[in-house]
Amino acid sequence: MTVGLTLFFYWLRLVWLRKVRPDASLKVKVGSLFVISVFIVYPFPYSPVWWLRGLTGDLSIVSTVLLLLAVINMVWGKTWMNPQENKLLLWGIVLLGLLFYPLALGIGHIDPYAWGYANPYMIGGLLLLSLLAYLRHYYVIAAMFVGVVLAWDMRLLESVNIWDYLLDPFVFFIFLWKLVRCRGCT
Repeated sequence: MTVGLTLFFYWLRLVWLRKVRPDASLKVKVGSLFVISVFIVYPFPYSPVWWLRGLTGDLSIVSTVLLLLAVINMVWGKTWMNPQENKLLLWGIVLLGLLFYPLALGIGHIDPYAWGYANPYMIGGLLLLSLLAYLRHYYVIAAMFVGVVLAWDMRLLESVNIWDYLLDPFVFFIFLWKLVRCRGCT
């Protein structure tokens, strides 16, 4: 599934367009996405999307959704997450990554990565977190958790581990950098 990596290149193009031409119209933004689609995405077997996928693998569903929201925000100027939801997602991903990655790499006797192989408790926990997020009116987070479980059930990514659908190093390091840059984001 290269949708996430395609969205990454779209996002890069829009960031570049914002720097070069900050007052670009909707036609220019959408037109530039169509132009780069011809060169970077699917028609060529050696396109940048496939090269990046060969180096890094697929992005998680959470990263894909966040990139989609970023592209929508940059093209149409619509924000889908309120500041509290954004802050919760930022802190949640950073704390999860700080706990998960060292343990998954063998520091300690617990291996949380092993829990991601068809563990009904983990799937139930994600759906419970989705319900709690929905009840708190954090609709994007709720949709992300449900999307993770559905994508895992349909095996949209190559991995059979639900952690690969939930978290990847890119979103963790970007959010960690964002948290350090804003010095706590209280």
